[in-house]
Amino acid sequence: MTATDSSTLVLRAKALDIELDEPRAARLLAYLDAMLVLNEHINLTAVRDREAAVVLHALDSLMFARTGLRPRHALDIGTGNGFPGVGIATLHPGASVMLMDRTGKKVRAIGGCLVQAKFDSVETLLMDAQQAPALRKDLRHAFDLVTARAVAKPEECALLAEPLLRPAGHLVLWLDADAPAPERLGEFRRTAMLPYELPEPAVRKRVLGVWQKR
Repeated sequence: MTATDSSTLVLRAKALDIELDEPRAARLLAYLDAMLVLNEHINLTAVRDREAAVVLHALDSLMFARTGLRPRHALDIGTGNGFPGVGIATLHPGASVMLMDRTGKKVRAIGGCLVQAKFDSVETLLMDAQQAPALRKDLRHAFDLVTARAVAKPEECALLAEPLLRPAGHLVLWLDADAPAPERLGEFRRTAMLPYELPEPAVRKRVLGVWQKR
């Protein structure tokens, strides 16, 4: 398979009904490539193949576009390697995006990748999401979007997100196609289930679950 460059990523995104221009595609790939280089020394992803990473990290994160949401202040909890938060920042360059993780070496690594790829509106924070509302009172109800991918069960993610989200804010979870997605999660009501299939060379059936806070 030919290596994906910015123009190819635009076309691959368009095939999934995602609108992306070349400058944003180039920035996203610059971040992905920087992350994969660091991954040789720090365990940021189990995906070693670059083209598989394009699908499983870049395109998978860009599927957020299907929600139709336009966040202004987004928080990605348990961000790990920076996805899906970096994908959301790519789609919405005017939004402020915070990538939160409790592992220092990961936060430092993705911080360097963000600088290298020139994601100026993205901030990293070394913190456990469970402790964040108590340790940083300015984060309480500070976000209109909280996202998580491969962090915990939906019920646990909702508990983490509730004190950080504003009323009427949204929780968006990346889930396996057969994962449970309750209609109610405490203060949240499910508003959408958006199934999709990722392409070669990493075909996966997945779903975006969208819940809104009362």
